[in-house]
Amino acid sequence: MCFKILVLCFVVLFCSVLCDSEEDDLGYSLTIGNAIDVFANYGDLSQVAQVVSADYEGYDGNEEIVPFNERNIRVFVRVTSKETTSEGITDMDVLLCETFDDLLDAYFRSFRIEGTDKPWKAFMGDWINDEIMRTMGLENDSKPDNCCYVLVKLSKRHKTVELNNINTVEPKEYIKRAIDGLNVSDVAEVRRFMKSYGTHYIDSYVTGNFIYQIFKYKRTGYNMLRAYIRLRNHGRAKPDNLRFYFSSYFLKQVGDIRIASGNKTTESWARKNLRDVQYLYSRPSLLRLYYNPVLLNKLTELMDNGALMGIGLNTLRPLFKDKYKADKYAEIVENDLQLWENNA
Repeated sequence: MCFKILVLCFVVLFCSVLCDSEEDDLGYSLTIGNAIDVFANYGDLSQVAQVVSADYEGYDGNEEIVPFNERNIRVFVRVTSKETTSEGITDMDVLLCETFDDLLDAYFRSFRIEGTDKPWKAFMGDWINDEIMRTMGLENDSKPDNCCYVLVKLSKRHKTVELNNINTVEPKEYIKRAIDGLNVSDVAEVRRFMKSYGTHYIDSYVTGNFIYQIFKYKRTGYNMLRAYIRLRNHGRAKPDNLRFYFSSYFLKQVGDIRIASGNKTTESWARKNLRDVQYLYSRPSLLRLYYNPVLLNKLTELMDNGALMGIGLNTLRPLFKDKYKADKYAEIVENDLQLWENNA
């Protein structure tokens, strides 16, 4: 009798340790190699990843800004990564966009989710058009694709982290057991596995911040700007003429200045200090930074590191040592992603 009780206690203790080990592997911050379920918040990942300057319900502006706050789980052992840090504004991009969809593609160009062609839909696909336009700093437009757009963006990278070599990692023991018992021919069972252990692992990410502004163009003005930039890139146009192509003569609307981390103090500073005067008009413009290094240095000091500037998510294919299971699992994940993307 005593022996049976001892065995029972051992089994309970073993199960308790196992459960604790799985629970200890759960987290909500950015951890390289950890797995997330993309479908858990598909269409509204921007609620758990700080990628746009949005005014969420209940946000008072004084809360700490964190780049990422999504449930994730450690599924690999022996994960190593390389990390680089930098400070100061590293890039000033002027991105030409033929359509509003092109604009969203350009905004999220540093975000990659294996299996989908439109990463922005994972972050904002469930948003109504008015919400997206407002987040981009624009007034609502029932026909946004009747115009062209130019995205001006200044980036301040803080930390870049990349997984070293996925071929050297191994799945954790409880993941191996789950995979051994997984019937990949049963789609419902595979989807239950996704909810428990994720669909993708974090292969890379970049944190820091970027400040952005969108200019809505008339088609003729947009074509002239594009031609000017093409000439400038070949050294056949003066760089100082750029400001001319951002005048009211060519524009339909000048968007509000926004910052990816959502820091309202920095946004207010930018609106007040980055005013561009042309003829009778005075309006905030990021182009002031193009000509004023003093303002650029001040902005660099104000910009925090609260934004997720880019992320690379790969399917959990490397968990599976059996090639058939790996291919079948990735196929189901990617088919579901395409379906969700088309319906977003």
